[in-house]
Order: sequence, then C-alpha cells, then structure tokens
Amino acid sequence: MQILIFILLLCSFSVSANLFEDMKCGAYDASKYPNKTEFKGSAEREVSDSGVKEFFDELGETDSSQRQWVFKLVDRTTGKYKKSFPRRSPNSKNEIAIEHQIIQPEIIITLGDKIITGSNNGEFGGELLLIDENDSVTLIKEMNVEDIYEMPFGLVVTSGLAHMSWNYGDIHLINSNFETEKLYSLVGKPKSSWLLDNGDLLINSYPKGSQVLTKSGYLKRVQCIANKPLKQDS
Repeated sequence: MQILIFILLLCSFSVSANLFEDMKCGAYDASKYPNKTEFKGSAEREVSDSGVKEFFDELGETDSSQRQWVFKLVDRTTGKYKKSFPRRSPNSKNEIAIEHQIIQPEIIITLGDKIITGSNNGEFGGELLLIDENDSVTLIKEMNVEDIYEMPFGLVVTSGLAHMSWNYGDIHLINSNFETEKLYSLVGKPKSSWLLDNGDLLINSYPKGSQVLTKSGYLKRVQCIANKPLKQDS
C-alpha cells in the first residue's frame, strides 16, 4: 500500500512539473514601442480651503455614488495632469477643502490624436485616463497601471497591487468606446511585462510566476529560462 501511495505521489509531482511551459522569455526592449513613452511617476499634493464653490460649479451635477473628481491636463507631451477632489479641511472639522494633485503618469501611449495614460501610486491608487484631441481628460478606470500594450485584438492593460495581505493582478481590454472589460486575473501583481518576438505578451508577477497572453487572446502559465528582465518595479 505504501509503495502504491509513493508511486501516485511521484506521478502527481511529475504532472505538476509539466504544468508550465518552459521558454526563453527575452527582455524588455523599449524600441518595440515607438508610440509609447515611459516616465518616472510622481504625485505632488496641495490642500486648499479656497476655491470650494468653484470646484463644485465646475463639477456640476453628479451621481452621489460616484467619486467627485475633476481632471485637467497640465502637459500633453508628458501626459501630466491635475486631479482635484473634495476632502475634509485640515483647519476645521466642518469645512470642506479641495485637494489638488499634480500627477506624472508612468505610461503614455499615443493613438492618433488621442492619448492614454496610466499611473500607479501603489496603495494610494492609480488611474487609466483618456486625453482627447481637445486636451479634455476623461477617467477610464481606477486602477494601478503596470503597462499598456497594443495586441492584435485590441489594447490591453496590466494592473494590480501588492500591499500588506493584498496581492492581485488583472488584464483588462480597452474597447473602441474606451471602456474596459476584464479578460483575466493574474497570479499576482504584475512587476514587469514585455512583448515577445512572436507578438505574445509576457507578464511576470510578484513575488514569482509568469504568464503569457497570446496574440490570439488566451492566457497560459510559463516558466522562464535564464530570464533577466530589464524593466523592474519602480
């Protein structure tokens, strides 16, 4: 009986060892993405007790369930934008103040006369934004963006967060209306990613584990051989 159990365990280990496809994963090469620019992300914050009425006048009527944010473009070349929202004033328990954040996104990708930006402020969140030809800024979705890629079936966004007990990652598709739909969950927060020579997308998750989103749109687990990524966590 013990021999039979040993044989079954040995077979199960053998099957598990072959679950992941071994492959050479290459490395990140910025020259493959001529319409994408990367920056060192940053966020500068300022809280003001003035301009509260002007903020709500500009915001207009909103659904009470929605976050009350106003976005304005600061620099189209870098995708830098200002994000303003109400908060409790530090000078009074009853008065509202406006917090202004000047955010430099990590990723901007140019699509004709439109720009998509992705920011990642870790536990403080991030945004996927659309900047149109008139410099109007629209929030597509709240998410911590790791990167954005053009695939044969559309634009995909890798995103996620590893903080305290949380560790998750997702792949979203941006449709023609600049709305997102979730394609897959990842084994953890994406810490690096790049397109392979065959057009597939490699995604390395934190703390370990790699996946490939194929150019035909399905996800598989892989084991990278001699993988030395050039693009790491900021």
